[in-house]
Amino acid sequence: MSPTSTIVVAVNDDRVLQQNLLASPGFRGHHGHQLLLRRGFAAASLAYNDALDEASHDLVIFVHQDVYLPETWFGDLQRCLASLDRAGVNWGVLGPYGARKGGERGIGRIYTRGLGRHGAQLQTPEAIETLDEIVLILRKSSGLRFDERLPHYHLYGSDICLTARQRGMATLAFQGYCVHNTNQLLILPPEFYACYRYMRSKWADQLPIYTSCMKISFLNDEFYFRRIVEAKQRAFGMRSRPATRAEDPTVFASERG
Repeated sequence: MSPTSTIVVAVNDDRVLQQNLLASPGFRGHHGHQLLLRRGFAAASLAYNDALDEASHDLVIFVHQDVYLPETWFGDLQRCLASLDRAGVNWGVLGPYGARKGGERGIGRIYTRGLGRHGAQLQTPEAIETLDEIVLILRKSSGLRFDERLPHYHLYGSDICLTARQRGMATLAFQGYCVHNTNQLLILPPEFYACYRYMRSKWADQLPIYTSCMKISFLNDEFYFRRIVEAKQRAFGMRSRPATRAEDPTVFASERG
Protein backbone atom coordinates (compact mmCIF):
# COMPACT_ATOMS: atom_id res chain seq x y z
CA MET A 1 0.00 0.00 0.00
CA SER A 2 1.11 3.52 -0.64
CA PRO A 3 2.35 5.05 2.65
CA THR A 4 0.99 8.40 1.50
CA SER A 5 -2.72 7.59 1.30
CA THR A 6 -5.67 8.50 3.48
CA ILE A 7 -8.44 5.88 3.73
CA VAL A 8 -11.92 7.23 4.53
CA VAL A 9 -14.81 5.03 5.67
CA ALA A 10 -18.35 5.98 6.69
CA VAL A 11 -19.24 3.48 9.42
CA ASN A 12 -22.56 2.38 10.89
CA ASP A 13 -21.63 -1.22 11.78
CA ASP A 14 -18.27 -1.92 13.39
CA ARG A 15 -18.64 -5.70 13.01
CA VAL A 16 -19.06 -5.34 9.24
CA LEU A 17 -16.05 -3.02 9.14
CA GLN A 18 -13.86 -5.50 11.04
CA GLN A 19 -14.94 -8.53 9.00
CA ASN A 20 -14.48 -6.87 5.63
CA LEU A 21 -12.41 -3.75 5.02
CA LEU A 22 -10.15 -4.04 8.06
CA ALA A 23 -9.64 -7.75 7.31
CA SER A 24 -8.15 -6.83 3.92
CA PRO A 25 -4.48 -7.86 3.55
CA GLY A 26 -3.45 -4.28 2.81
CA PHE A 27 -4.49 -3.27 6.33
CA ARG A 28 -2.31 -5.91 7.98
CA GLY A 29 1.31 -4.98 8.40
CA HIS A 30 1.01 -1.64 6.62
CA HIS A 31 0.80 1.26 9.04
CA GLY A 32 1.83 4.16 6.83
CA HIS A 33 -1.69 5.09 5.79
CA GLN A 34 -4.08 7.37 7.64
CA LEU A 35 -7.43 5.77 8.46
CA LEU A 36 -10.36 8.15 9.03
CA LEU A 37 -13.65 6.67 10.24
CA ARG A 38 -16.78 8.80 10.07
CA ARG A 39 -19.91 8.00 12.06
CA GLY A 40 -23.31 9.63 12.47
CA PHE A 41 -23.39 11.83 9.37
CA ALA A 42 -26.72 12.30 7.59
CA ALA A 43 -25.14 12.08 4.13
CA ALA A 44 -22.01 10.67 2.53
CA SER A 45 -21.08 14.10 1.23
CA LEU A 46 -20.97 15.52 4.75
CA ALA A 47 -18.91 12.62 6.09
CA TYR A 48 -16.47 12.64 3.18
CA ASN A 49 -15.91 16.40 3.09
CA ASP A 50 -15.29 16.36 6.82
CA ALA A 51 -12.63 13.69 6.27
CA LEU A 52 -11.12 15.60 3.33
CA ASP A 53 -10.51 18.52 5.65
CA GLU A 54 -8.57 16.24 8.01
CA ALA A 55 -6.73 14.17 5.37
CA SER A 56 -2.97 14.30 5.80
CA HIS A 57 -2.14 12.94 2.35
CA ASP A 58 -2.98 14.02 -1.17
CA LEU A 59 -4.22 10.61 -2.28
CA VAL A 60 -7.58 9.95 -0.60
CA ILE A 61 -9.43 6.64 -0.93
CA PHE A 62 -13.13 6.56 0.00
CA VAL A 63 -14.29 2.99 0.52
CA HIS A 64 -17.39 1.23 1.86
CA GLN A 65 -17.13 -0.60 5.16
CA ASP A 66 -18.33 -3.85 3.53
CA VAL A 67 -15.65 -3.94 0.83
CA TYR A 68 -12.78 -6.45 0.99
CA LEU A 69 -9.60 -5.46 -0.85
CA PRO A 70 -7.56 -8.52 -1.92
CA GLU A 71 -3.79 -8.82 -1.75
CA THR A 72 -3.48 -7.50 -5.31
CA TRP A 73 -5.56 -4.35 -4.87
CA PHE A 74 -3.05 -1.76 -3.70
CA GLY A 75 -0.49 -2.96 -6.24
CA ASP A 76 -3.10 -2.56 -8.98
CA LEU A 77 -3.78 0.97 -7.80
CA GLN A 78 -0.10 1.88 -7.78
CA ARG A 79 0.34 0.59 -11.35
CA CYS A 80 -2.69 2.62 -12.41
CA LEU A 81 -1.35 5.80 -10.82
CA ALA A 82 2.10 5.26 -12.37
CA SER A 83 0.62 4.78 -15.86
CA LEU A 84 -1.50 7.94 -15.54
CA ASP A 85 1.52 9.88 -14.31
CA ARG A 86 3.64 8.71 -17.25
CA ALA A 87 0.88 9.67 -19.68
CA GLY A 88 0.39 13.07 -18.05
CA VAL A 89 -3.33 12.47 -17.48
CA ASN A 90 -5.08 15.13 -15.40
CA TRP A 91 -7.38 12.75 -13.57
CA GLY A 92 -10.08 13.68 -11.12
CA VAL A 93 -11.68 10.46 -9.85
CA LEU A 94 -10.66 6.79 -10.09
CA GLY A 95 -12.54 3.64 -9.13
CA PRO A 96 -12.73 -0.09 -9.91
CA TYR A 97 -16.22 -0.14 -11.46
CA GLY A 98 -18.13 2.27 -13.65
CA ALA A 99 -20.49 2.99 -16.55
CA ARG A 100 -20.25 4.78 -19.88
CA LYS A 101 -22.52 6.92 -22.03
CA GLY A 102 -24.82 4.78 -24.13
CA GLY A 103 -25.63 2.37 -21.32
CA GLU A 104 -22.42 0.32 -21.14
CA ARG A 105 -22.19 -0.83 -17.53
CA GLY A 106 -19.74 -3.17 -15.89
CA ILE A 107 -16.50 -1.34 -16.75
CA GLY A 108 -14.12 -3.07 -14.34
CA ARG A 109 -14.11 -6.49 -12.70
CA ILE A 110 -15.52 -6.87 -9.16
CA TYR A 111 -17.45 -9.32 -6.99
CA THR A 112 -20.83 -8.28 -5.60
CA ARG A 113 -22.81 -10.44 -3.20
CA GLY A 114 -25.91 -11.62 -5.05
CA LEU A 115 -24.37 -11.04 -8.48
CA GLY A 116 -21.09 -12.91 -8.20
CA ARG A 117 -18.04 -11.91 -10.21
CA HIS A 118 -19.06 -9.50 -12.92
CA GLY A 119 -17.78 -6.71 -15.13
CA ALA A 120 -15.07 -6.56 -17.77
CA GLN A 121 -11.40 -6.90 -16.92
CA LEU A 122 -9.31 -3.86 -17.85
CA GLN A 123 -5.79 -3.92 -19.23
CA THR A 124 -5.36 -0.17 -18.79
CA PRO A 125 -7.44 2.55 -17.08
CA GLU A 126 -10.49 3.42 -19.19
CA ALA A 127 -12.53 6.61 -19.36
CA ILE A 128 -16.05 6.29 -17.95
CA GLU A 129 -18.98 8.60 -17.23
CA THR A 130 -19.67 7.58 -13.63
CA LEU A 131 -18.15 5.35 -10.95
CA ASP A 132 -19.84 3.13 -8.40
CA GLU A 133 -19.48 4.37 -4.83
CA ILE A 134 -17.90 1.19 -3.43
CA VAL A 135 -14.44 2.75 -3.93
CA LEU A 136 -13.68 6.31 -5.05
CA ILE A 137 -10.17 7.76 -5.26
CA LEU A 138 -9.23 11.40 -5.67
CA ARG A 139 -6.45 13.84 -4.89
CA LYS A 140 -7.02 16.44 -2.20
CA SER A 141 -5.04 18.90 -4.31
CA SER A 142 -7.61 18.61 -7.13
CA GLY A 143 -9.99 20.79 -5.12
CA LEU A 144 -12.86 18.37 -5.70
CA ARG A 145 -15.48 18.27 -2.94
CA PHE A 146 -18.68 16.30 -2.54
CA ASP A 147 -21.95 18.20 -2.99
CA GLU A 148 -23.39 18.66 0.50
CA ARG A 149 -26.85 19.36 -0.93
CA LEU A 150 -27.00 15.80 -2.23
CA PRO A 151 -28.87 13.91 0.50
CA HIS A 152 -28.31 10.45 1.96
CA TYR A 153 -25.78 7.86 0.74
CA HIS A 154 -26.53 7.30 -2.95
CA LEU A 155 -25.23 8.57 -6.33
CA TYR A 156 -22.51 10.77 -4.84
CA GLY A 157 -20.00 8.88 -6.98
CA SER A 158 -21.85 9.84 -10.13
CA ASP A 159 -22.11 13.43 -8.94
CA ILE A 160 -18.41 13.90 -8.22
CA CYS A 161 -17.47 12.27 -11.53
CA LEU A 162 -19.67 14.73 -13.40
CA THR A 163 -18.18 17.58 -11.39
CA ALA A 164 -14.63 16.44 -12.20
CA ARG A 165 -15.33 16.25 -15.93
CA GLN A 166 -17.00 19.66 -15.82
CA ARG A 167 -13.67 20.97 -14.50
CA GLY A 168 -11.66 19.28 -17.24
CA MET A 169 -10.46 16.27 -15.23
CA ALA A 170 -10.66 12.67 -16.41
CA THR A 171 -12.73 10.02 -14.63
CA LEU A 172 -11.46 6.48 -15.08
CA ALA A 173 -12.04 2.89 -14.05
CA PHE A 174 -8.96 0.74 -13.41
CA GLN A 175 -8.36 -2.96 -12.87
CA GLY A 176 -8.81 -3.02 -9.09
CA TYR A 177 -10.74 -6.22 -8.36
CA CYS A 178 -12.42 -6.12 -4.96
CA VAL A 179 -15.29 -7.79 -3.09
CA HIS A 180 -18.44 -5.85 -2.24
CA ASN A 181 -19.80 -8.07 0.52
CA THR A 182 -23.18 -6.39 0.74
CA ASN A 183 -26.72 -7.40 1.58
CA GLN A 184 -28.36 -7.54 -1.84
CA LEU A 185 -31.16 -5.00 -2.37
CA LEU A 186 -34.09 -6.15 -4.49
CA ILE A 187 -36.05 -2.99 -3.65
CA LEU A 188 -34.21 0.31 -3.59
CA PRO A 189 -34.89 2.51 -0.54
CA PRO A 190 -36.76 5.84 -0.76
CA GLU A 191 -33.47 7.63 -0.08
CA PHE A 192 -32.12 6.39 -3.42
CA TYR A 193 -35.01 7.96 -5.31
CA ALA A 194 -34.54 11.24 -3.43
CA CYS A 195 -30.93 11.27 -4.67
CA TYR A 196 -32.09 10.37 -8.17
CA ARG A 197 -34.44 13.36 -8.28
CA TYR A 198 -31.73 15.69 -7.03
CA MET A 199 -29.27 14.46 -9.66
CA ARG A 200 -31.85 14.71 -12.44
CA SER A 201 -32.51 18.34 -11.55
CA LYS A 202 -28.90 19.35 -10.94
CA TRP A 203 -27.51 17.79 -14.11
CA ALA A 204 -30.49 18.39 -16.42
CA ASP A 205 -28.18 19.61 -19.19
CA GLN A 206 -26.18 16.35 -19.04
CA LEU A 207 -29.06 13.87 -19.31
CA PRO A 208 -29.12 10.97 -19.81
CA ILE A 209 -26.59 9.99 -17.15
CA TYR A 210 -25.59 6.34 -16.92
CA THR A 211 -24.77 4.99 -13.49
CA SER A 212 -23.89 1.46 -12.39
CA CYS A 213 -27.47 0.80 -11.26
CA MET A 214 -29.85 3.09 -13.17
CA LYS A 215 -30.03 5.56 -16.03
CA ILE A 216 -31.00 9.09 -14.98
CA SER A 217 -33.00 10.56 -17.83
CA PHE A 218 -35.49 13.22 -18.84
CA LEU A 219 -38.18 10.60 -19.58
CA ASN A 220 -37.47 8.63 -16.39
CA ASP A 221 -37.91 5.36 -18.30
CA GLU A 222 -35.67 3.18 -16.10
CA PHE A 223 -36.94 4.98 -13.02
CA TYR A 224 -40.58 4.12 -13.77
CA PHE A 225 -39.75 0.58 -14.88
CA ARG A 226 -37.91 -0.06 -11.61
CA ARG A 227 -40.74 1.42 -9.53
CA ILE A 228 -43.31 -0.79 -11.31
CA VAL A 229 -41.20 -3.90 -10.70
CA GLU A 230 -40.76 -2.98 -7.05
CA ALA A 231 -44.50 -2.35 -6.64
CA LYS A 232 -45.22 -5.84 -8.02
CA GLN A 233 -42.67 -7.34 -5.67
CA ARG A 234 -44.33 -5.67 -2.71
CA ALA A 235 -47.80 -6.70 -3.84
CA PHE A 236 -47.07 -10.33 -4.66
CA GLY A 237 -44.03 -11.05 -2.55
CA MET A 238 -40.42 -11.68 -3.49
CA ARG A 239 -39.87 -14.53 -5.94
CA SER A 240 -36.32 -15.01 -4.77
CA ARG A 241 -34.57 -14.46 -1.49
CA PRO A 242 -31.90 -11.75 -1.65
CA ALA A 243 -28.33 -12.77 -0.93
CA THR A 244 -27.07 -11.76 2.49
CA ARG A 245 -23.57 -10.68 3.45
CA ALA A 246 -21.07 -13.55 3.69
CA GLU A 247 -19.28 -14.13 6.99
CA ASP A 248 -15.95 -14.63 5.20
CA PRO A 249 -15.29 -12.42 2.15
CA THR A 250 -11.88 -14.00 1.53
CA VAL A 251 -13.52 -16.91 -0.33
CA PHE A 252 -14.33 -14.45 -3.14
CA ALA A 253 -10.89 -12.82 -3.18
CA SER A 254 -9.73 -14.49 -6.38
CA GLU A 255 -10.62 -12.54 -9.49
CA ARG A 256 -10.98 -15.71 -11.53
CA GLY A 257 -13.16 -17.62 -9.07
